[in-house]
Amino acid sequence: MNEEKKVRDFTPYEKFLAYTHDKGPDDVEVWNGKKHFKKLRNTPLWALLTPARALWHGMQFVYVHGVKGFRGKVKNKIENNKWSRRKRALAFLQENMPSEEEKNRQREEKFSYMPKISVLVPLYNTPEKFLRDMIESVINQTYQNWELCLADASDSAHGDVAFVVDSYAGDKRVVYQKLQKNGGIADNTNACIEMATGDYLALFDHDDILHPSALYECAKVISEKGAEFVYTDEVTFEGENLENIVTYHFKPDFSPDNLRGVNYICHLSVFQKALVEKVGMFSKEYDGSQDHDMILRLTDGANLVCHVPQVLYFWRCHENSTSMNLDSKSYAIDAGRRAVRDGEARRGYPAKVHSAQICKTHYRMEYEIKNPKVTILILDNQGKTELSEQTKASVEQYSSYKNYEIFSLKPGETLREGADRAQGEYVILLLSGTEIITPNWMEELIMFAQRRDTALVGMQILDENNHILSSDIVVAPTKEKLALEANKGGPFDAPGYMGRNYYAHNVSAVSGNACMVKKELLISCYKEGDSFFGSILALCLSLRKEGLLVVLNPYALCQIPGKDYREELTEGDKDMLIRDFKEQIAEGDPYYNKNLSYETFWQKK
Repeated sequence: MNEEKKVRDFTPYEKFLAYTHDKGPDDVEVWNGKKHFKKLRNTPLWALLTPARALWHGMQFVYVHGVKGFRGKVKNKIENNKWSRRKRALAFLQENMPSEEEKNRQREEKFSYMPKISVLVPLYNTPEKFLRDMIESVINQTYQNWELCLADASDSAHGDVAFVVDSYAGDKRVVYQKLQKNGGIADNTNACIEMATGDYLALFDHDDILHPSALYECAKVISEKGAEFVYTDEVTFEGENLENIVTYHFKPDFSPDNLRGVNYICHLSVFQKALVEKVGMFSKEYDGSQDHDMILRLTDGANLVCHVPQVLYFWRCHENSTSMNLDSKSYAIDAGRRAVRDGEARRGYPAKVHSAQICKTHYRMEYEIKNPKVTILILDNQGKTELSEQTKASVEQYSSYKNYEIFSLKPGETLREGADRAQGEYVILLLSGTEIITPNWMEELIMFAQRRDTALVGMQILDENNHILSSDIVVAPTKEKLALEANKGGPFDAPGYMGRNYYAHNVSAVSGNACMVKKELLISCYKEGDSFFGSILALCLSLRKEGLLVVLNPYALCQIPGKDYREELTEGDKDMLIRDFKEQIAEGDPYYNKNLSYETFWQKK
């Protein structure tokens, strides 16, 4: 990638891009400063300076995000204190746990296909309480056609593991094997696979808990849809009590770019045993991120990946778990980057993979790009020539990529007619008045648009205060709320839901005011609607209907100053979209989760 140039004195942008542009994919030296910092935090001086630090951080936050952003942060702190979280967790568990009547109904239900599911659990020095919780959560499943495959690599000091398992020997579905040695998590999981006799396999950690309906819901989807790979939503909790919920992970339907950015699928994963025979067993090379590597290979090989949008897995956090402390498994960071890098190489897309600033196991892609010709079309919808010239000057002054042409649409010229004049293989649409704020913005668009599976790539549009004007556009299943801006008004460097503002991710639609699309697709699929916003939304839905991806790359940034920025659908747009994309809209946005609110774009309360 071209060396980053300083555009202007915008420290937040430099901070946002820091760890990925200046450091290589396997360079973890950047994190060493944090290790020394931890030593300082344990000193009396650190405690003494707590009020001063709080004041300083507050002033910094107000300077960057404004008073409105600060109020939102305070409100979030209040709503997420210990007691509020516990109250919310109790309500959630009460609502999401099946009644005895429902459990009995599920036990009696017969599907047209009742796959045998082998639950794979490699054991290693598992505490008795955690081990019993895990085993009993499988035994108490409402779906009965399962086997529990336990491969025990515990050391000689933990013979109690075998003793505990033996207490469940009365249930012949619990299968146990003592391994000769601890071969590592990948080899130990492979030992479980070799024990398995089921049609499908389920990955389960030795200290976690399954929801009573977990296997039932997965078997139901397998029977009804023929899914080869199924995954569910999950929560993490602390210690021994399910009420101590830390995070709720409400996932999108299968999103390939999200999966490269982070192992968002994780638990619970259930997949066809024949699929493992097709793609291969777990690889010891990726120990620590072996699940991420395996899920990448399995989903690449599967004909149908299905998501069950229900919390059916409880991931326990404790001092040695990856969910609680990444530093306890630092080897997982490098293994994860290599897993993603090698997966893209298999798909024919050589890339470097960097840890994102917000989290070491969130990854930013840097694909190799050739030197395609790009056409930049400036959309002058206000009739102000000076704004178009301003955008053109900004592009020419600050862009590191040079193989492009740039022109404005002529008066009365349609977008398709402008695209016909384009000489580039890719077309960038920019609203007049747009300002470029990061030099590598074109490279960030090209690297995704060049892939065969991707049709359109959106930028993250900011206002002059570095708040988001447009990023993810959610397609809601109601006419009143048909297209919603998920992150509008938030700070551009805020994590976003589950950190997705720090990795490229799949969306249903993006703004047409700052995006890149393949020229041939723009010409063949774009149709003029009542408004440009409606037309672009229809284009995105058309491309998705053809099986192509729409990607939002948060590292492709631009600014549109001014107070008048607004994108709204007309009634004519809504009628057109509902008419032409009735089924897509009725199904809801696949990249959004039904458990998230359309008002707050966060968990429903």
